[in-house]
Amino acid sequence: MPSLTFERLARMIGGEVIAGAEVVAESVVIDSRELRPGSVFFAIKGDRLDGHSFLGDALAKGVGAVVESVPDPLPEGKGVIRVADTTVALQRLARSIRREYPFLLIGITGSAGKTTTKEMIAALMASEKKTWKSWGNFNNLIGCPLCIDNTPDGTEVVVSEMGMNHKGEIEQLARLTLPNIGVYTNIRPVHLEFFGTLDNIAAAKRELLENLAPDGSIVINADDSKVMMISESFPGRRVLYAVNAQADYRAGDVVDRGLLGTRFTLIAESTTRTIDLALPGRHNMENLLAAIATARTAGISWNGIDGAIAGLKPAYHRGVVIPWRGATLYDDTYNSNPYALQRALELLAQAEVSGRRIAVVGDMLELGADELKFHYEAGEQIPKNVGVIIGVGRRARSILDGARHAGFSAESVHHFEDAATAAPFVKDLIGEGDLVLLKGSRGVGLDRIVSLLETER
Repeated sequence: MPSLTFERLARMIGGEVIAGAEVVAESVVIDSRELRPGSVFFAIKGDRLDGHSFLGDALAKGVGAVVESVPDPLPEGKGVIRVADTTVALQRLARSIRREYPFLLIGITGSAGKTTTKEMIAALMASEKKTWKSWGNFNNLIGCPLCIDNTPDGTEVVVSEMGMNHKGEIEQLARLTLPNIGVYTNIRPVHLEFFGTLDNIAAAKRELLENLAPDGSIVINADDSKVMMISESFPGRRVLYAVNAQADYRAGDVVDRGLLGTRFTLIAESTTRTIDLALPGRHNMENLLAAIATARTAGISWNGIDGAIAGLKPAYHRGVVIPWRGATLYDDTYNSNPYALQRALELLAQAEVSGRRIAVVGDMLELGADELKFHYEAGEQIPKNVGVIIGVGRRARSILDGARHAGFSAESVHHFEDAATAAPFVKDLIGEGDLVLLKGSRGVGLDRIVSLLETER
């Protein structure tokens, strides 16, 4: 964030300075463990934790705090601002920074691929412009403002995810931040627990394009019928990317190189270019098409784009290839949904393997009333060249039921209630030459299996 006195910070968030008006803050945190010199702590009241419980530690390490309840006694030499609601204050700061500083804001939404697309866009933009991006999957009504609040001085481009669990969340985020470019990856059956139907998800995703900055543009996946549907009436500039459909940025002559990535011909701007992407899977090629279209919309040169593509790497737990005792792990454990799982299984099936193909698949969460149906169908669609299927979690039983119905033998499928009990079995099962896919929703914790295996290489 820009360096702000507590007096100015209070004006920006609509708060009252209780102490330390001239104290200067240089960054915002909501987790007291992340405090460093110059940080101001916003004591957020969450569903499980109240940040006010950590005020003592926060005021000892940082320059001050934004609170709803003023500490007594007041700490000497620290800044303290009182507000009615610390979450609202965090959001107001983001709105103020957005309006006072002239950076280009790129907002990314979609059911799958948001984080990888964000990372790719940020890498391409950073080739020529000072770029700031949201970290992890900070894409909600706290994480997105926190990203804006910490934008460094001199930033030219901010790249931020915009996620949702309920209708109206993306509208709030977009109105708060006014993106200049809205990027859509896809619309798939995710969060059905809260939305009920795919059309309801699409309607909620429309909130981004309805709340862009004046003269804003959208970058959209022309292969996705729902994305195309919600964008039909958009009055501004539409930039299309696709693999199959006609688009401004289109992939052709696709060569799948397995875990080595993908080579394709980019057809764009009345010319063609050969692109080598080191990240494996068709889905990553689609993410890159979105990133290229966005970068060109923002004015990045082809030289900058080419150089950035050469250095692209997968995000944490999102398609990371890990050598392990002569086998290979494909760590895609950050999240899962039916669409993303199918893509990962396709990659597993297509990869060249000297040993077995092993799929460790966990529960897919927030799929609503038909969750077991989605899991069963996912099991039915597991490629026949997968040798072993390990289901983790209560819902994963339905994946295994679907797999057995599709012809997998009882000996090839195994079930465990949780990642902790599955981990030793997976470790003992893996042999030289095997390729092991690990994919499940974050709440299942399959990343813990990866961590165990990495410590015992």
